[in-house]
Order: sequence, then C-alpha cells, then structure tokens
Amino acid sequence: MLTKLFRVMILACCGWGCIGAQAASSGGMPPDVYLGSALGKRPDETRGQKIFQQHCLQCHQAGAVGLPAQKIPALAGQQYEYLIKQVVDFLDQERSNAIMHQQLMRSGLNNATSIADVVGYVANLPMNPAPEQGPGNQLEQGKHIYEGFCASCHGRTAEGNGDLWVPNLRGQHYSYLVEQMQRMARAQRGNISEDLHRMFTSYTDTEFQSVADYLSRWSVQ
Repeated sequence: MLTKLFRVMILACCGWGCIGAQAASSGGMPPDVYLGSALGKRPDETRGQKIFQQHCLQCHQAGAVGLPAQKIPALAGQQYEYLIKQVVDFLDQERSNAIMHQQLMRSGLNNATSIADVVGYVANLPMNPAPEQGPGNQLEQGKHIYEGFCASCHGRTAEGNGDLWVPNLRGQHYSYLVEQMQRMARAQRGNISEDLHRMFTSYTDTEFQSVADYLSRWSVQ
C-alpha cells in the first residue's frame, strides 16, 4: 500500500512531467500536481466545517448525510483521499456535474488548502446511519454480485481503500448508488478506468439495483 508521502511524490512527478497536460481550473496547475498538493496539506477541520456550512450544507445536508430524493450523496465518513480526488476531478471537469462545477468555482474551493480542509471535516464525520434503501426483494443477488466482483477492491465490509482511490460504500443512498453504476456503464463518468467501465457494461439495471440495495443496508457501526 502506498504511503501518503510516496503517493504525493508520484503525483507531483507525473504532473510536472506532462508538459502538455490539461491545466486544472485553479491557477493553471496541472491536475496531478494540484491533486498532489491537496493531498500534501494538513487539514484544518474547524475551517473545513465553516466552508461546508457556508457552501455545501444546502445540498449535502447537516452531517453531510446527503439528499437521496435529489441523488446527492452522503459524504460523511468517506475515504479522505478518494474525496479529494473527486473534488479535483470536478474542478478539472474529468467528472461532470454542472452544479458542482459552478459551486466549486463560486465558493472558493478551487484551491488545495480549502479542498483539504473541507474534505478533512466531512471524512471524519460519523457515517450516515440511515441511508435510503431499495425495495429489499433482490438482496441475495446483490450479495452474490458484490462478494464475487466488488469486494476485492471495495473490501469485505465495503470500507473502500483511500490509497487506491476506492470509495467506502457504506452509509450511501440506494438511488445514488444505482445512478452512479448506470453512469459508469454508459460512459457518463469520465474519471474511471476503461476496465471498470467494461465491467459495468456487463450488468443490467436490475443487477445494479440489487447491489445498491444490498449495500444500502450495511451497518455503519
């Protein structure tokens, strides 16, 4: 497993080496360098809480538990490294969402220090104890698919792996999980690998729903 320092060094070297790389939305800095810079910061969670309350609370809700009716994800307790990468990907438009693009540019989050602070705050919040659940009629199928094809990366208890940019899936809303799997299968989420995209194309919406329902019932204790 990569240490934080080693990972930052790799990102920085790769970023500076790519002379023609597309610049991130902040200061013309290449995306990999920007990501490495954010990961290298020491989060100020008190400042991060203020940023969250001012700019993120309306959508992601108190406690960063998300809003399932609008397919807004729970962020509380998510892997720190994974969240930082997602914010940088939104800024660089590697991951598409018009509202997120506008909000990040408007809120002053387009700098490495602010990203580290707000992510440090939400990553250390307790995970959502009551995520939206599905109908509950395909749980065995969902368990079979998850254990056979997802657990090797996301972990036996769906805890994820921050060093490998793999998200924690516990405490997440059913509707959001289904939508993201569908987007990955339809090549509508640009920041995933081609191998992952191909894997998702082999599943049906019904199978996505079964996995999402199974995951939405995981205890976060």
